[in-house]
Amino acid sequence: MRRATPMRWTERRPPRRAARLALPVVLCMALAALPAAAQVATGGAPISANDWLKTGKPPLPPATAWRPGDAIPPDAQILRAPEMPPAQALPATGLPPAVGVTRLAEGNPDGKGAIPAQSARLPRDLWGPAPAGEIAQAIAQAQPRLSAGRWLLQRMLTAQLDPPAGTAQGDEGRLFLARVDRLIALGRLDDAESLLHAAGWKDRARFQRRFDIALLRDEAEEVCHAIAETPGLAPDLAARIYCLARAGDWSAAALTLHGAQAGGLLEPQTAALLERFLDDGSADLSADLPPPVQISPLEFRLFEAIGQPLATGDLDPGFAWSDLTGNAGWKARIEAAERLSRAGAIDPALLAATYLEQAPAASGGVWDRAAAFQRLDAALAAGDSAAVSAALPETTALFARAGLAMPLARLVGPQLDGLALAPSAAETAAHLRLLTGLPGVDRDALPPEDRALIALAAGEPAEFPEDSPGAAYAAALTATPQEAPPREGRGLALLSAIADVDAGLDGDTARASAGLRRMVELGQPADARMAAVELLLGEHMGLRR
Repeated sequence: MRRATPMRWTERRPPRRAARLALPVVLCMALAALPAAAQVATGGAPISANDWLKTGKPPLPPATAWRPGDAIPPDAQILRAPEMPPAQALPATGLPPAVGVTRLAEGNPDGKGAIPAQSARLPRDLWGPAPAGEIAQAIAQAQPRLSAGRWLLQRMLTAQLDPPAGTAQGDEGRLFLARVDRLIALGRLDDAESLLHAAGWKDRARFQRRFDIALLRDEAEEVCHAIAETPGLAPDLAARIYCLARAGDWSAAALTLHGAQAGGLLEPQTAALLERFLDDGSADLSADLPPPVQISPLEFRLFEAIGQPLATGDLDPGFAWSDLTGNAGWKARIEAAERLSRAGAIDPALLAATYLEQAPAASGGVWDRAAAFQRLDAALAAGDSAAVSAALPETTALFARAGLAMPLARLVGPQLDGLALAPSAAETAAHLRLLTGLPGVDRDALPPEDRALIALAAGEPAEFPEDSPGAAYAAALTATPQEAPPREGRGLALLSAIADVDAGLDGDTARASAGLRRMVELGQPADARMAAVELLLGEHMGLRR
């Protein structure tokens, strides 16, 4: 929440004492005038609140004294809806009968997902007999470096799969939360939010994740409204205080903060942030708070609100979403879009739109990439093969050095077909299209190693020099799948294989080949081929980082 000038507690007091004293006087004067007005309206007889005042009959028993089993009080009978006739006595209207709604049990959230297992190309029993805790730990440690591995992990985290058979009693839901946490840490907020909606987030632990996502997006209205309606949903007192303040109830927020501080219920850093957020006169504003060692999304927003915004470059990718808003400068938005695109967390179209916002006013770094992309985009839009031939190799080199070759390939690769490009540009176009799984522009005009890459990506026999990484990877991809699944389940074995394949980026061809073979055996040949192409193009295009 951003406030230009935070109000102090002393500025949020109730109306002045004189105004509070005047109200009872006015009410007494109005009540004193009621009998006279009533006499005029009824010709001299005062209006009675109840008939027994005129008749002298004893009052009816109050409806509030009713208990189950007692007769329905007369006052309550007046408010009762008329009884409906039995269903068989209703006239035939052709309308369907009324439908009753019963809320079904949500079940184990570990089995929830945003996409069907078939669409994710994964078996429903992926996790097999492995314990949920072991799987959750493996997911928390998964950090794929290749785009193929990141896409495979994303499908594993969001697919609707059977809960692991080794889940201990009381451990249900642990795997689900681990999946959401990993998606948030990787910056894939859209996927994490879809997963939460699939399982429902009106649960305190799941609501905590929903709350964090909303803060990272700077869209806290919905979650704060949910906390206002159901205070028990609040992840902690800090969230409750923050939402009370956002709703304008500063007094309640201050009272809750003081109580939490007195009870030692807040972390010192959070308490100091909330104190400054609610009352900037309560702290020495001449000294900034020390930089945090660890930061939560709520603390990140509080630092921003008190005038100490934190740079997102050293934080998890999820924090980069805060720089995508219109409140950040163009350079900050480009850097955030590049970081999230590099992690595969956003659609590259958002990166392209950010590059095209305006003309770069400087050079170097992000400005060079923005200018190069604008030139290439204009050449592609005009269908100018000569201009594309001039711009494509330079732009690809700039993006590859920044780890952005894959987003660039997804943006321009499909547009490179049918263009008469110069030899160097044609080879670059073939590489970009290979990264996105598209066939080469003109296989015959390419060097032998590129033709072998195209064959490898298509699942065809590929001829690489003997004892080369290409030959080792091609042999691994032709492995015969084993019949029996691994004892620990396919899921853990697949996570291990992703890490093994990444070792190829460090020059460990043997381990990478074993990982590729394992991926094929586990039923993921397309991902294995994509990973092999990335590894072989890595040195040539500068993809190793």
